[in-house]
Amino acid sequence: MGRRARRRREKRRTTKVLVEAEVEVAEGLGPARERREKKRPTRPSRRLRYPRILTGVAAAVVAATILIVLSLAPWENDGEATPSEFIVPTPRPADIPSQGTTLGSPDAPLTIVEYSDFLCPFCTRAALEIVPQIEEEYVVTGRVKLVWKQFPLPQLHGEAAIVAAAASECAAEQNAFWEYHDMLFLNNKSVTFNIENLKRFARDLDLDTEKFNVCLDEGKYMDKVAADYDEADRRGATGTPTFFVGQTQLTGAKSYGEFKTAIEDELAKLGETGETE
Repeated sequence: MGRRARRRREKRRTTKVLVEAEVEVAEGLGPARERREKKRPTRPSRRLRYPRILTGVAAAVVAATILIVLSLAPWENDGEATPSEFIVPTPRPADIPSQGTTLGSPDAPLTIVEYSDFLCPFCTRAALEIVPQIEEEYVVTGRVKLVWKQFPLPQLHGEAAIVAAAASECAAEQNAFWEYHDMLFLNNKSVTFNIENLKRFARDLDLDTEKFNVCLDEGKYMDKVAADYDEADRRGATGTPTFFVGQTQLTGAKSYGEFKTAIEDELAKLGETGETE
């Protein structure tokens, strides 16, 4: 093979290698793309920083932004697609008074405040296993009242946590918060918490759906959700659920025995015996 022929062959080989390298870079496979990706900082989603910046005008702006996004995307939890039927909660005894997000007698000597998230597994356990025992032993007897506060964590559970919180406030507007609360927790493992299903929950609970839908679509209680979140932050809530049993703070997966001890201690401080009459 002559010198000129060898040069042409080497030139074709070099050109081929360069073309393949350019294709790799364009497709994100080459080293140049990898170097660029390493230098590029990872930025957290602006939506996921929502609760930390909800103050004043910023709250209204961010809430409006989330509403626009919600209209375009069905936020999902880990559950399956929309089922044909939901689990409907059993009604509480009629003699347990409720007003908004408060359950129990307004004259109850001890208040338990819960900061919680409708998509949190530990919150679900508390709602379905622990809180009913507290209701039976202490709320029904008038010694304790429960107050729910919104503490959605979109960093962990997506924006669906925020929207579910806002939906529950729309139910509270019709004095059906606790029924809607139970509906959310009973279905959060199997149902997608998108706008459509949140509205269906209201329908299945026989709420005024027209009023509920307008409330949810307009984001009427987004500021309330933000205010609850900020309150939890100020009080030192570091996770969900966080309970304040009087002055005693309980966070995470606690047993009923731990709650009972805290309740009895707080009642004793108030001069209450804790004994059922």
